[in-house]
Amino acid sequence: MPPPAHDLTALLSIAHHQAGVVGDADLRRCGFSAAATARRVRDGRWQRIGGATLVAASTPGSTDKRVAWILRHTYGDGSIVSGAVALRRAQWSLPADDMIVVAPHRVRHPLSDVTVLRRAPGRYEVAEGVAFAHPADAFCDLLITASAKRRRDLIDFALQRRWVDAATFRPWIQPRLGHGKTGARILRIALDRMESGSRSEAEQRMARLLKRSGTGPWATNYPVIDEQGAIAAEIDFADPELLIAIEVDGRAYHSDRHAFEHDRARQNVLVLQGWLVLRFTWEQITGDPMWVIETIRRAAHQRRLLLRANQLTG
Repeated sequence: MPPPAHDLTALLSIAHHQAGVVGDADLRRCGFSAAATARRVRDGRWQRIGGATLVAASTPGSTDKRVAWILRHTYGDGSIVSGAVALRRAQWSLPADDMIVVAPHRVRHPLSDVTVLRRAPGRYEVAEGVAFAHPADAFCDLLITASAKRRRDLIDFALQRRWVDAATFRPWIQPRLGHGKTGARILRIALDRMESGSRSEAEQRMARLLKRSGTGPWATNYPVIDEQGAIAAEIDFADPELLIAIEVDGRAYHSDRHAFEHDRARQNVLVLQGWLVLRFTWEQITGDPMWVIETIRRAAHQRRLLLRANQLTG
C-alpha cells in the first residue's frame, strides 16, 4: 500500500491550533515520513525542537503556548507542563523563563534547558490538549528547582503580588513533605520564610527602619475602603492618623504592564483620599537606610504640622 500523499493543508491546520508546532504523530498522519521531515528541516523550511517540529513560525499564539506544545510533543502522553509557563496561564505575571515538565518516563529527545521532575502528577488541568499543573504544584516545582537566591526572589515576588501567603502555602506543600520526597526540605524553608512576619524581605527591613525612625505607630497591610465599602487598596505600612502610606518595592520587583497600570490606579485612589504616598525600593532600603529614615521623619513632621493647622482652622 503506497504511503499517503503529503497533506500540507491538513498539517498546517493542526499547527494553527498548536501555535505552529506539530508532533511526530501529526506528521505521520498527514503523510510526512521522517525522511521528508528531515529534508524540510535541512533546507530551513521547518525547525526541529526536541520531539516537536515547528512548521509555521508566524502562527498566532503566545510564546508560552508554543513552549507548552513543544514540551507536550517532546515528553509525550502523561507529561504535565509546570513552573512559570503553567503559572502564567493561571494569570501569575511571573518574570521567569524556567521550563519545567513533570514526566512519567524517559524520552528520546529531551531538551537541555528543561528540568524534568519525576513525581506524582498531582492536580492539573488539560487545556486544548496540553496538561498544565495546578498553580500550587507549579509554584512548588519552581521553588524546588531554583537556586537559593532565585528562590528568595520568587517568594518575595509572590508575596508582594498577594498571590500566596503562609496560610495558603501550608496546605499546598503538605502532600509533598513526606520522607524522601523531592524538595521537601526546600518547601519547609519556604514556609518558614513566609511565616516570618511581613510579606517580603524588603518589608521586613522596612519594618525595622520604621521602628528606628521613631514615627508611627504603623499598621501593616492596611486596607483602604472606597465609597462603596469595598477594599480599594492595601497599604504595606500606613499611619492612619497622619494619612501616610509607605509602599515597598522589593528586590524581586519587576512590574509588567498590567501590574504597572494597577499600581498607578491604586496610588491615585490613595492620593484622592488625602494620603501621602511614599515609595521605597530595595536598593534604597538596603543601600541608604538613613536617607529612608530621614525621608519618613520629614514626612511625618510635615503631616503633623498640617494636621494641627487643619484642627486650628476647623
